Amino acid sequence: MSSDVAFWKAGEGDPGEIFDGLAEGVTEPLEPHSDVSWFRGELLSRWPDLIDVLEPADYDLLDTPEDGAKYVLLTLPVGMLDRLDTIFDLARKHGLSGFSGVADAAF
Repeated sequence: MSSDVAFWKAGEGDPGEIFDGLAEGVTEPLEPHSDVSWFRGELLSRWPDLIDVLEPADYDLLDTPEDGAKYVLLTLPVGMLDRLDTIFDLARKHGLSGFSGVADAAF
């Protein structure tokens, strides 16, 4: 079991539809923002192992580098779920919003 959650700063549309689009690689509704880049950097500096469950992956950024400033999508396995509270705290610190796939709710 895992928990999927996505974070972004600026975008147009229904958060659930944006989330579903991200799973398909659709990032056009989102605008790049430095806060997303900072959030991504903080996550990886605290927990380098998140690199294995974080999108966009480094190899995806070779083709679309701006996506690294548009969103962060995490697929957290059960063993990493204890990090969620801190991850949400960091997201709030950076003024990010997003969507939880498990809760099927925007935040």
